[in-house]
Formats: sequence, C-alpha cells, structure tokens
Amino acid sequence: MEKKEKTRETILSKAREIFLKKGLFDVIMDDIAEEAGLTRRTLYRYFATKEDLAFETTIGLIDEWNSYQKEVASGLQGSGLDRLETFLGKLIEYMSDRLDVMRYLGEFDFYFKGEKESVASEEERERFEGVILESDDLLREMLERGIGDKSIRDQIDIPLTIATISNVLWSFAQRVAARDSRIIRETGYRGVELIAHQVSLYIDALKENR
Repeated sequence: MEKKEKTRETILSKAREIFLKKGLFDVIMDDIAEEAGLTRRTLYRYFATKEDLAFETTIGLIDEWNSYQKEVASGLQGSGLDRLETFLGKLIEYMSDRLDVMRYLGEFDFYFKGEKESVASEEERERFEGVILESDDLLREMLERGIGDKSIRDQIDIPLTIATISNVLWSFAQRVAARDSRIIRETGYRGVELIAHQVSLYIDALKENR
C-alpha cells in the first residue's frame, strides 16, 4: 500500500474510532488529527471537512451492514416468510451487538438534516445514496418468494412494505441505542425485546391465513 493510501486509511480508522466514542457533534478535526498523529494541515489535504469524514465513515459502516445482510441472505432456507423472519432476526442481533454504531448513525441522520446535508461534498453525498438502499432488493426477493410459495399473502404493497420495514426497524434501533435505559424504565422491557416483538408483528401481518 502506498504511503498516501496508508495515511488515508489511518485517518478513516481513527475518525471512526473517535466518532463512535465521542459522537459526531462533539468531534472536531483537531481531535482526528491528534488521534491519527498528523498535523491539521496534513489532515486537510485528505479531507476538507469533518462532514466529508463523517460521510466516508458512514459509507464504510453501511458497506459492512450490506455485506452482512448479503451473507445472511445467501444462507437462508425455507419459505419466503421463514427466510424473512430469520433474516430480520439476524439483523436485530447485528444491531444489538453494535449499539455504538447505531447511536452514531442516529446522530448522523440528525446532524445532516435540511440544508446541513449540503456541507459535505457532492461526491460523498452521491456515494452515500449509492449504498443506503442496497438491502431493499434482498427484502423484495423474500417477499416475492413468499407470495409465490403462498407463505405471504398476496395483497401486500411490496414497495410500501419494504420501506416500512427498513425505515421503522432502522429508526427504532437508533432510538434503542440512544435511550435504552429510559425505554426500560418506561416500559419494563429492553429495547431489543421491543424490536423483536415488532418483527413478530410484521410476520403475523404478512402471513397467509389458510
């Protein structure tokens, strides 16, 4: 690996560590430069803003998420409904083992709202859009398989169902990562239990009644 590429990888690695530890709002470029053992001037030669680094970090985290989903999907067996239930269960496990990542991603969504999104470079924003919806095709395949084998009722709106599962599950996991202790006090249940119950409600709602 060339020195320039190695330095860039070091920056990204240290940025990820500090973002997950301190949170996106509390990190400044000086923190990242210090952790990477670089001067601010050198850091800015690689990344012009903290926002560019945040987008690059998030793209890396979502790439890992997408790779995990594809790995799980490739080993699924049974009916479409069985596959969907197993798949969503595995995603819950993945999320619950990475609460620091989910907390950071929740901060990322909140930080880049409205006009703030334009602070990052157009290139970073385009790359982000390119990875964020990759998993939708996996859900679509399971739903279509389930309709075909009659384990899932055929009256569902597939695009709406995919968008609901993806967005609600993702948002719920982010809230659990940020506020699990409060959720326990308010409800008496751990957040991950509520997410798992939510998935069971999805499965029951999609099931073909025979």
